[in-house]
Amino acid sequence: MKFKYRIIFFLIGLAGIGLMVWQTDFSNTDWNKLIEPEVLILFAEIIGVWIGIYILHAISYKVIMCEDSKKVHMHSMFRICAAGFALNNVTPAGLVGGEPYRIMALRRYVSTERAAASTLTFSILYAIGHFLLWVSGIIVYMALGFPGETWVTVLLMISGGFLLIVVVLFFVFRKIGFAYPVMRFLAKIPLIRRKLAPFVEKKKDSYIAIDDNIREFRRKTWRFISVLLLQYGTRLLEAFEYYLIISYLSSTPVTYFDGLLVMVTASLVGNLLFVIPMQAGSREGGTKIALAFLGIDQGIFGMLAIIYRIRELLFITFGIVLVLMGRKYKKWQPETPIDQNSEIGQELMKDPVVAKLEGSNESVEKKE
Repeated sequence: MKFKYRIIFFLIGLAGIGLMVWQTDFSNTDWNKLIEPEVLILFAEIIGVWIGIYILHAISYKVIMCEDSKKVHMHSMFRICAAGFALNNVTPAGLVGGEPYRIMALRRYVSTERAAASTLTFSILYAIGHFLLWVSGIIVYMALGFPGETWVTVLLMISGGFLLIVVVLFFVFRKIGFAYPVMRFLAKIPLIRRKLAPFVEKKKDSYIAIDDNIREFRRKTWRFISVLLLQYGTRLLEAFEYYLIISYLSSTPVTYFDGLLVMVTASLVGNLLFVIPMQAGSREGGTKIALAFLGIDQGIFGMLAIIYRIRELLFITFGIVLVLMGRKYKKWQPETPIDQNSEIGQELMKDPVVAKLEGSNESVEKKE
């Protein structure tokens, strides 16, 4: 996606935030919550939660890499995961910047093909973990007696049914694959068939490669189940962040399940509008909808959004700094050259950043 379109979508998101702020009644908002000493304790708790989340992601990656994981120290894997998520958060459509970076970073320890296969497997299981959380949140919504308005209930039920089908298909299609059959099915839908079908056919080998990687990893049953549980655990921790913030701001008692529902609704709406960087405006819209049907004080909406975004910006900044720090290890960490004749190599070289880095690596080798 071109930079100007990213800016346009980002501005649309900011406009959405502005509209919600304009329509929100802040008369009952306690702005002193931002300057009270207790807010420092809240941020310390939230930072601790997210450090735990990144540690679980790093462990997941190492489990996926099997024996090759011994070549990557835990602190290095933590840095690669944190930096990758930071790049994903500032680019639209998700998985745009973070995945190529992780592959390039892991090339210092393992082969390019192994780095790409591990990253693709992690991305698929990361998405399935998200689906499992969404399904869990919708189950909680049903258990609470469908507290939202009719349109909210219908939207969540449709989303829940679709997500459940996706999860079931992932486990059922273990022999014939998952990525390629799903993309081939989507390419037959009338409204998007014309543009999607040629793209799917062009990327057929890439989707088959993804399925082969997943099948190979699924044969290691305990590792596969461990990664799924770890990824599901990271989502539960993310919901705990919402619980901490709402508990701090709300004058009425709330439960962890309230935080879970707010997080699930915000995430669903944000991912439906995935083209907006940082989900600006879309995530806030989902948050406001969830607070309304849970009957939580609407006055905390603005403060909740501000605290969440401050934390997000802190970790994006942290991740970008880690990207810059990673460059200084380049001279003493061996990098496996990209095989430009392979399918994975050809896909990587299409990324201008990867192509530039690979060119600079070749120049350094010639000088040496």
